[in-house]
Amino acid sequence: SDTEFWDKMQAEWEEMARRNWIAENQETPGQVTISTIEKGYYFHTENPFKDWPGAFEEGLKKMKEGDLPVTILYLEAAILQEPNDAEAWQFLGITQAENENEQAAIVALQR
Repeated sequence: SDTEFWDKMQAEWEEMARRNWIAENQETPGQVTISTIEKGYYFHTENPFKDWPGAFEEGLKKMKEGDLPVTILYLEAAILQEPNDAEAWQFLGITQAENENEQAAIVALQR
């Protein structure tokens, strides 16, 4: 049946994505990789907070307020400013998971 066909196609697509069989050069509109070190995590290119002083602290404030999309932008900005900040990567991963973006959460938490 048509439903079974599309369910199978969806399952195969998700498996390919999980195994990174989909070309890594494909970019999602509005997002871009910043380096091979962060390979797999796509940062928002239109981040108004990318140069914000104290972006990590602001992100934590927004997290407590429950504003997940803005929290993600602040935490991404903090990581762009300090790519090796393990705590920022951890909070970004947790926030992405809470925002139901599992792929981004996994990549961030692996960092």
